[in-house]
Amino acid sequence: MKTQILLAIAAAMPAVLADLPKLNQYKTLDECRNDKNILYHAAPVSGRCYNLDDATGAFFWNPGTLSEPRVYTGKNCDGTEWPLPTDGSCIEKGKYNSYRCT
Repeated sequence: MKTQILLAIAAAMPAVLADLPKLNQYKTLDECRNDKNILYHAAPVSGRCYNLDDATGAFFWNPGTLSEPRVYTGKNCDGTEWPLPTDGSCIEKGKYNSYRCT
């Protein structure tokens, strides 16, 4: 019985983890696409602003259970705001300097 419960929990874990918000920063877009050499990792909290590091060349986001992922041209979620798709992926940092979900 205990084994069946543990197997059921283990089977459900990938689905639960897929819903967790994620923000990973990488030096290059290639490293982002291959999930190598993460510079910084965050599990974003709703409404909190996350500044992208100056060494970051690309980042991966997954809003998970949060909604309305946004990037901003300024630090501290200031400047021009741009919406991101809700299906996370890698993107070049370019002119973006901060990130927030609600």
